[in-house]
Amino acid sequence: MRVPTFHVFSGFRDKDAMWLESVEGLGAANERMKQLAGEKPGPYFVFSTDTSNVVASIDTSIQSGAKAHRKSA
Repeated sequence: MRVPTFHVFSGFRDKDAMWLESVEGLGAANERMKQLAGEKPGPYFVFSTDTSNVVASIDTSIQSGAKAHRKSA
């Protein structure tokens, strides 16, 4: 039985996607994506060439200004 290969990318599919590596098995590809995102924050996704779909994604970008200061009225 053939184990499907998935492709791990950084960036977003529709803009600035960069292929990083191929991984056998969806679980392994998902774990590798999370590992890469932990090492270098940013958006990542796993792509299946069998279905031509993104099957997993994560965005660990550091959001500047995530905690906005509000003035009380």
